[in-house]
Amino acid sequence: MRALSALSSLVLTLGIVGGVAHARPQATYRWIAGSKAGDHYTAPSADTVSHVIFMNRCTGGCTLSPGDNDSTTNHSSIVDSATQISAYSGSDANWQALVACVKQTYAPFNVTIVDTRPASGDYHMAIVAGTSAQAGEPSGVLGVSPFTCGYIPNSISFTFANEEPTNIDDLCWTVSQETSHSWGLDHKYDDRDPMTYLETGPAMKTFQNSAGACGEYSARTCNCTYDGTGDAQENSYAVIMSTFGGSAPDTTPPSVTITAPTDGSSVQAGFAVRATITDDQSVAKAELSIDGGVVGSPLTAAPWVFNAPTSLGQGSHHVVVTAWDGANNTATDAVDVTIGAACTKDSDCTTSGDVCTAGHCVAGPTQPGGLGTTCSTNADCDSNQCADDGTNKYCVEPCDPTMHACPSGFGCVATSASAGVCWPGADSGGGGGGCNTSGDSTVPIALTLGLGALLISRRKRATR
Repeated sequence: MRALSALSSLVLTLGIVGGVAHARPQATYRWIAGSKAGDHYTAPSADTVSHVIFMNRCTGGCTLSPGDNDSTTNHSSIVDSATQISAYSGSDANWQALVACVKQTYAPFNVTIVDTRPASGDYHMAIVAGTSAQAGEPSGVLGVSPFTCGYIPNSISFTFANEEPTNIDDLCWTVSQETSHSWGLDHKYDDRDPMTYLETGPAMKTFQNSAGACGEYSARTCNCTYDGTGDAQENSYAVIMSTFGGSAPDTTPPSVTITAPTDGSSVQAGFAVRATITDDQSVAKAELSIDGGVVGSPLTAAPWVFNAPTSLGQGSHHVVVTAWDGANNTATDAVDVTIGAACTKDSDCTTSGDVCTAGHCVAGPTQPGGLGTTCSTNADCDSNQCADDGTNKYCVEPCDPTMHACPSGFGCVATSASAGVCWPGADSGGGGGGCNTSGDSTVPIALTLGLGALLISRRKRATR
């Protein structure tokens, strides 16, 4: 029998190797009574396996008692006495992102991830809450699970999410690793796999369908002996597949929403295209096309931000973002935008009544629906943006508060930390013509309609 390495049980949980501390708090496992290093991995029979993982955020706190692992009665071999785990301290949005990430990680397998305790039946409980100290674990431990060279029915694993409640990638990685310890997976020396300790590799880990050495910060012999690879290597994907089987065919396409620019916007060449893309399992890639031609290389991970070519000419352009999921289902979203004439001052604009705003020509105050004209609704404005300061309503154009790029007679009034609108009389640069570059004054304007107006579609500007 091979003795359990002291490194595996303590030093590596603290993230220390050779006296060097590693930045990421690490997860570990604890052998259950009667198990030992060198045991042969035993795949469970189908009738003993539960396909449900309950992610428990411990709303109101979780109380655990020591004993044989049983998620249905809150008994855990990890705790030595009655233990209270505090509720997950992150936001609801953080929690939903974390649940979605774990679902995506387990998507290839016949596993159901829930965050409401099942009313009956068997299930694995992944506690995702509290701190390491609350479970009697040392500082620097991000998670822990009972472990044996096989499947532990109704196991309870721990991810101490309150150690870093907003680090969704780390928590997703830890939940995936700790749950997998409960069905016989050792640490793997592969920075792409959730079973790794290595902080390199992709932020989101996925179970690799390839055999590789076990280990933490260096390769070592596996603590279990697996069919086909012995104790030299493990294949995390194959072990989980042998436990749960594969998932049902994925027929649900991803969801794609272009968040910027909005439909009908006036933009400059080289504009950024931002999209929100989600899928019930995983997003494989996304690409941008403009006027029917693919632009650049596909993206394979968020953030989904593309750049249009700086060579695009003036006029209308059709912008499409297409996304694929892991099963090759596709979805698209599209907007139409207009690149106006480039300018640095009003006199650069060839259409009478146009003014130079943020580097392109737009209808000015002398034009019906132009910048600074009064309005009642968005439809009254050439920009389709009617803003209200509580007293006046004017047609506006978007601007960057740090760029001072509104025409004379207008100033860029911030509507958020990074966005604003050109507002009549808010400049401090005085008269003249051309773009206001002398700095915008701070004025007591709260755009009561502006925030909503800036988020809705702009109507296309008529050709003039």
